[in-house]
Amino acid sequence: MPVLTDRQQIELAVPAHLLYALTGAPGVFVPASPTLASKAEMDIAELRGDLRIACLEPFTDLTPARKQALLRRLERIRRKASVDWHERPALGLMLMLWCFLKDLTDREVLILWEGSAMDRAMRKLEPMCGHGPGQRDFGIAASDWACSLLNRLRDEGLYR
Repeated sequence: MPVLTDRQQIELAVPAHLLYALTGAPGVFVPASPTLASKAEMDIAELRGDLRIACLEPFTDLTPARKQALLRRLERIRRKASVDWHERPALGLMLMLWCFLKDLTDREVLILWEGSAMDRAMRKLEPMCGHGPGQRDFGIAASDWACSLLNRLRDEGLYR
């Protein structure tokens, strides 16, 4: 396996870190019916577990000091990227991250190894986000937000 640069490691971790942060917010996922609440809770816990692993996977071979430095950088990037998230509906944010991640994988900027934690997380998210919202304008807004997010991350020197 080739040695990854710090930038490449951060680029691998950013999508998982952003999704992990969002999925931890209350009310982001609402089950279709109250009878599905316990199943939804287990599914979300499993999703968050995969995302947590995916956040850390790029840094597993690093020394503890180097790992901590990159995790601090990752957190700074997350804070900058999500500065206006409190102004947007949770569904819109989830769709924005889905569009962002789908764009990266479709263009092969980000390649997910089959069976990796991030691949498992994507497979869990696809039924929730893959079909987009019922309202066309909301889907367009999510795509626009995803472009804006990518531009913010490019300003940080990522995904060039």
